[in-house]
Amino acid sequence: MSDQTRSREVTADDFTAASDGSFTGDEWAARVDLAAMYRLAAHFGYDDLVWNHITMRVPGSDHDFFLNKFGLLYNEVTASNIIKVDSGGTVLEGPADVNTAGFVIHSAIHNDFPKWKVVFHAHVPDALAVTALKGGLQHLVQDSSMLFGDVGYHDWEGLSLTLEERERLAANLEGKRALIMRNHGFLTVGETAGEAFMVMHYLIRACRTMLAAHATGLEIDPGPQNIWELSKEQYDHFPLGLHEWPALRRMLDQIDPSYKL
Repeated sequence: MSDQTRSREVTADDFTAASDGSFTGDEWAARVDLAAMYRLAAHFGYDDLVWNHITMRVPGSDHDFFLNKFGLLYNEVTASNIIKVDSGGTVLEGPADVNTAGFVIHSAIHNDFPKWKVVFHAHVPDALAVTALKGGLQHLVQDSSMLFGDVGYHDWEGLSLTLEERERLAANLEGKRALIMRNHGFLTVGETAGEAFMVMHYLIRACRTMLAAHATGLEIDPGPQNIWELSKEQYDHFPLGLHEWPALRRMLDQIDPSYKL
């Protein structure tokens, strides 16, 4: 890990004068999409003060990725104050301040899975209980079937501060789009911002629904296995994020378009 990952106070002068004129079109579009993810995460309550992280691989790069400046609230993230790091943790653009756990968790995915361009990590309070349940997530309602067989598990290793954990994170995500990090939080991936966001949205929703159903104390009917498999196949014909992401961006433009700055 580079010495450039040490924490320090955020100042306005730390940020380069990034704009849609100072980056290639693909890079600026990626920054805007990533900033939108941060703002939408704050809107839906998927943020945690200055903690947690959402990253996106830099277009045209194998391992470099964009992430938030450590110390900013999610509703302060904009396209121009996102920073760029390489696979070794060296800051390539922006202030030299990276959340170490964020680098460890996200580089594990960006280094090993070229397909997954976006990585979303969250600790959503009213869903975290599922991370502590021995049996993990139980699929109970139709819209959780889009993730049926698509959720992996990663055992808690304390704060994610060691590079050695990256291999285990990557191994546990293999073949999945969502990871329940036991006693810790959630991780989702996608080929697009919309896919990673919607996988997180439905993972959290599935956890909330499960907890609500069990809180009734009534007998649970999980439904037949073959119908879960059928429903998963049916949902595969409706790519996550394809229709939702443009709608979410329109909503965000109405609420606060400053994420594009």
